[in-house]
Amino acid sequence: MRLKPAVSILALVCALHGPGPVLAQSVPDSVQIHEVIEGYIVGWRTADANLLSRVFATDRGVLLWPSGDPGAETLNGMTFEDILARGRRPNPAYGEQWKIRALDIVDGKLAVAKVDISREGGSYVDYLVLYKLGVGWRIVTKTYVVR
Repeated sequence: MRLKPAVSILALVCALHGPGPVLAQSVPDSVQIHEVIEGYIVGWRTADANLLSRVFATDRGVLLWPSGDPGAETLNGMTFEDILARGRRPNPAYGEQWKIRALDIVDGKLAVAKVDISREGGSYVDYLVLYKLGVGWRIVTKTYVVR
């Protein structure tokens, strides 16, 4: 039986170099960002402060949201560090269904994600800004509207 050329070249590379770095491929940014967003949703649903601290840029990140009567809304804000210190209650209905609707990655360093997230009685649309820092992708800004 004759091997296809791609298979025989792969076998030769493995024989010469072993299975180490030659076969190792970095995980694409889009996959890493998806994992961070999933960690955020699961952490928010389960009130897991440890998980949230691994996906948020806790030293500088902020959450922004509008509140108030229509026409007189104000913009509220809170740092991720303050959110984690305040604590959260589990919310089992949060994010049972979610989808990244748009993802724009700029130069492998900055990303903006539009995420639809289910909640009891409706949904949220989150816009998440992420930076790739020394520790990997982190959410630096979260802003949202309730639907």
